[in-house]
Amino acid sequence: MSNSSLYQSIIGDRSKHPERLRATWNRVEEVLDIVLKDRAAEVIEQLQPPADMRIELMPEEVGKLVDVLASRCSAAEGMLLQQMFQESEISTQEAIDLHEQFKIPVSQLESDIVPVSGKGAWIVDTKGKRYLDLDSNYSATNLGLSNPEIALGLFNQATQLISVKEDRVHIPRARFLKSIQPMLPEGLTQFYWQNSGGEAVDKALKIAKAYTGHKGVVAMKGGFHGRTHGAVAVTYEKKYREPFFLDDEDWVHFVDFNDVDAVEKLFAAGKAKTVILELVQGEEAGVRAAERDFAAELRKVCDKYGCLMIVDEIQTGFGRTAEEPGQWFACMVYGITPDVITIGKSFGGGYPVTAVVTTTEVSQAMQPGYDGSTFGGNPMAMVAAMIATRQMREQDLTRNVIERSGQIVRGLQQLKEQYDLMQEVRGLGLMIAFRLLQAELVGPFQKAMAENGVKTSLSTREWVRFLPPLIITETDVEHMLTAVEKSLAGIAQPVA
Repeated sequence: MSNSSLYQSIIGDRSKHPERLRATWNRVEEVLDIVLKDRAAEVIEQLQPPADMRIELMPEEVGKLVDVLASRCSAAEGMLLQQMFQESEISTQEAIDLHEQFKIPVSQLESDIVPVSGKGAWIVDTKGKRYLDLDSNYSATNLGLSNPEIALGLFNQATQLISVKEDRVHIPRARFLKSIQPMLPEGLTQFYWQNSGGEAVDKALKIAKAYTGHKGVVAMKGGFHGRTHGAVAVTYEKKYREPFFLDDEDWVHFVDFNDVDAVEKLFAAGKAKTVILELVQGEEAGVRAAERDFAAELRKVCDKYGCLMIVDEIQTGFGRTAEEPGQWFACMVYGITPDVITIGKSFGGGYPVTAVVTTTEVSQAMQPGYDGSTFGGNPMAMVAAMIATRQMREQDLTRNVIERSGQIVRGLQQLKEQYDLMQEVRGLGLMIAFRLLQAELVGPFQKAMAENGVKTSLSTREWVRFLPPLIITETDVEHMLTAVEKSLAGIAQPVA
């Protein structure tokens, strides 16, 4: 480590890192406490910090800090200091305070860790602690928590052309369209680009209504489709719909999951011409996969009545649910072809990009002026999507999903025999969940998992849900299963 490198990591070199600010005194104190431990207080006192530790250091103060550290630190400590300042110039508590002060409370703020970097399936937080990630940002970071090839592609594109509107022809999108076709269900070829899963669901519903000439939609109890207005309307959980007066819509009809007769009755009565579903219900049902016969019979019923089937593949798509190599979408696992799918999450390797994909026939129901998008399918998104989907194919990602899924399920089943508070294991591919005896046990279990180096925050009542990155390794899974066993042992006694 050179003094110059440490100086730049604290002061922020705008020519190389225009995204950074200068380090605050709070962050200096935090990093020194972590790296120097008992010696930190003496160094801080020598620097004579201001009363308000949220203030950023001035250049002359950074120079003095570096001089003091150069005489007090080993080479290894100096390298660690430089790394931690480079990863964040803002302290953990400052970051939490800013979010609490300015975030509209649309969701519960997760502040137990503040991630700053990642590699593979591992997160590093502001305090330098590493955690195996079992959430993958709701299945968005399936290729890992950082990606040098996507980063380079985005940099190259940003220096050339950042954004054009959805209806403008451009080369990054053309590149993507040339490469994506082998991954798609047969016959689904027409794209409408969006930025989020909820958006894609909204637009899929508009396309369906335009094509069928009917407003009625059948949705599934236990289903979850996103947070936008239309997506919430077809999401079953009433607490999501009621605050926005969407709990009594006459065009939405909820039926039991796996009940094809209930869907057919609504079609036969002329109350609906579209059905929307997830083939694996995750968010609100605790990873509940559709019965195989149900999916096949539902396809037949839609064909019988000339109705449209929308399968929401936002979370299940791009290999997440594979049982055989090359099954990129859940509908392929079930051996059916929907009329419309919504795709997203890992589509861009973590970069925001989604789409509605449908047939040529259905797509023709939409006309210029029916919809539009400023950022849908923009050059940056298309670069990320092209690189991400190419990596999925080159890495044979579905094969890893199959192998790691088997490893996780076998391990969890063995633990289930040892601990009576673990009741049931279920899932498809790398959408996996297990049920604890009581919902009240989920919080303590997840806290114990974090203490054992694994981060998971996904749960549904008494169900603990795992959505690991699809690049998770055999060694990673061994670490995960060890953490599960330690965490279970921490909250219960093994079965005698």
